[in-house]
Amino acid sequence: MWIETTLHSALGLILHHSEYVDPTLVDWLKDKINQITGVSATTIVVVLGVATAAFPIGLMALALRRARRARRHNR
Repeated sequence: MWIETTLHSALGLILHHSEYVDPTLVDWLKDKINQITGVSATTIVVVLGVATAAFPIGLMALALRRARRARRHNR
């Protein structure tokens, strides 16, 4: 009984809307991002996606470059 009421109260805090997110908050955030950046949501998603993919690729390139230099110096 105690676990059931505790779980129900914890989930009640998280799931306070029928949607996954508060629609009023999402609309407000979209408007603010559009006012600040002046670009569409699609552009922001593309830029963040490219940045997210470029960071690990850049780290791998730097690691390979360093490994090649280390192999040349050990010969």
